[in-house]
Amino acid sequence: MIMKIRLFLALCVAGCLSAQNKMDKEQKNLSELEVKFLYSITKDTTDLANRMEEMMILDLNSSSSLYYSDAFLQRRKSIETELMIAKNSGGMAKIDAGKIAKPKVDYSVYRANGKNFVTSRLGTDLFTFEGESPKWEANFKDEKIILGYRCKKATTTFNKRQYIAWYTKEIPISEGPYRFKGLPGLVMEVEDVKGYDTFKTIGIEKKQVEIAQLQNGIPVSREEYLRKREEFKSNPYPSKIMDKSRRNQLADAIKKFNNSLER
Repeated sequence: MIMKIRLFLALCVAGCLSAQNKMDKEQKNLSELEVKFLYSITKDTTDLANRMEEMMILDLNSSSSLYYSDAFLQRRKSIETELMIAKNSGGMAKIDAGKIAKPKVDYSVYRANGKNFVTSRLGTDLFTFEGESPKWEANFKDEKIILGYRCKKATTTFNKRQYIAWYTKEIPISEGPYRFKGLPGLVMEVEDVKGYDTFKTIGIEKKQVEIAQLQNGIPVSREEYLRKREEFKSNPYPSKIMDKSRRNQLADAIKKFNNSLER
C-alpha cells in the first residue's frame, strides 16, 4: 500500500513538472530554426582590402525572429557565468573584459508583429529604431543551389545601395539577415553590387531558443538615430574627459569606418 502511494505521488510530481515545462515552453516565444550567416564587411570603402568578418545568428519562427552577433551572445554568457559563480560562492566577481572576445558587430534586429526593431550602440548609449524591410524585384528566372536548397534571385535598392539576394521557397518563411526580409522564403545570401557587404548562409539547423529582444535601447526614429550617429562621429564620448588631440584622433578613426548598412 505504501509503495502504491509513493508511486502515485511520484507520478503526480512528474506530471506536474511535465505540465509546468510544457506551460513554460508555450509561454516563451521559441524559434523553429537557427540560421548562421558569415557577414563580411568593408570597413572603409576607400580601402577594399580592409575587411572584417563576423558570425551572425538568425533565430526564427513563422512570426518573429532575432538577428545578432554570436560573439555578442558568447560575451554576455561569459559575464553572466562569472557573476553567477561569484554569487554562489559569496565572493566578488572578477571579470577581465579584455580576455573576453568583443563582438565586431554591436547591433541586433528583433522582428515581431510584422515590424523590425534595430538596436545599435553609439559609444556607451543604445538606441532602438524601427526600420522597414526593403521592396524587392523578384521577377527573375536565375537559380542556384546553396547548401542543398534551390534558390531564386531577387534585387533591391536598400538605403541608396543596390543588392542582389538569393532566397529559397523550400523554407517558406519570409526572413533573412538584418532587415533583408519580405521575400516568399528565407534569404540565403545578400551582397551589394560593389561587394562592400556580403551575407552568406553557412549553416541551418532546427533549434528551439527563446526569441526576445536582446537589448533595450532608447526609442528613436531612424532619422534621429542617423543624426545622433553623425554627432557621435564628430564628438565621440562627449562626457568623457580627454585632451583635444586624443578626441580628434578618436574621431578620425571612427570616421574611417564609413560603411554602414544604415545611410
